[in-house]
Amino acid sequence: METDREARQVGGEAYVNWLDDIWDRRLPNAGGQGSRLTVGILLWPTFPLMSFTGIVESLRHAGDYGDHSEQRYARWEILGAEEQVIRSSCGIELRTTHPYVNPSEFDYLFVIGGLLKDLEKAPDRHRAYIHATHKVGCVIVGLCTGSFVLAEEKLLEGQLACIHPYHTADFELAFPGHRFTSKSDFEGRDGIVTVPGGISILSYMTKIIGEHFGPERSAKSVHQLSLTERGSLGTLERVGMNRYLDISDPRIQKALVILESRSTDNPRISELAASLGLTERHFLRLFKAQVGMSPQNFLIEAKLKAAVWMLRNTSKSITSVAYAAGFSSAASLAGHCAKRLEATPSMIRRGVIDSVPYQSG
Repeated sequence: METDREARQVGGEAYVNWLDDIWDRRLPNAGGQGSRLTVGILLWPTFPLMSFTGIVESLRHAGDYGDHSEQRYARWEILGAEEQVIRSSCGIELRTTHPYVNPSEFDYLFVIGGLLKDLEKAPDRHRAYIHATHKVGCVIVGLCTGSFVLAEEKLLEGQLACIHPYHTADFELAFPGHRFTSKSDFEGRDGIVTVPGGISILSYMTKIIGEHFGPERSAKSVHQLSLTERGSLGTLERVGMNRYLDISDPRIQKALVILESRSTDNPRISELAASLGLTERHFLRLFKAQVGMSPQNFLIEAKLKAAVWMLRNTSKSITSVAYAAGFSSAASLAGHCAKRLEATPSMIRRGVIDSVPYQSG
């Protein structure tokens, strides 16, 4: 079997075997370079399990033949005190697998942050180890809110940070004036990298696996972790946009994206309408007909969603939550919570409301 296309045509297992065969032939000529990839992982309390599995599943497929899953050419360790238990945000617990050893043993150190309210709950040795790792020149990757940890430790100074869209307001509040983006899967230089979390970690792992092992290893990892081939949107792609699939006017589709992305800025409806080539009156009629609510109510709903999430997942004061979500005051937030959700911000914080249900009108 000589080509990628021929291997794919035969089937998935044949394709993986073909990639493994290329790897097997290349290994004797690799010398010490690219023969092993070693990764250390520091987990913060309430870390996102998906970020962790994105790392280890990528290495598991890239570092061995077939689906054997041995740590043959890739090794990963959860670092910390012996037998320390770390609870993920979903409740599943993991244990450390290795003590804080000389960081020069690792090619990469991944710092996986947890919920913002828990960032101060990690052992102090975690932060000390990050600095020791930086001194020996090992690449440090801040994943999810791990970017906040690196910023707190002054390791992101002068560098563009890659932040999850949900946390941009939190990052801007915590680190005023620090440059950041939410429009890429990762950013980094000088041995410091930030990844926003979610499936973006798969993009970064594909990059480092390709650089360390070669293109056939990254191709194998991508193949093993890929969704099934299909010609239409799957459930994953539909979840974020299912409310808007029936909206036929591209101007209103664009307006929804702008309103959601700028909900905390309170964009002027007249300016938005003009940017779409519509009069304000025409835009308001068209928006209500397509979306089922006015632009103003849509903005309030977007702000309430952000506020409810922050009340449930951070320790910010109610006033701070109100401002971060785009409300003019804590009283304004409380008024909208009472009218829309029949609950106070304090009740939401205690778990009475977990999310904002969709409501037309």
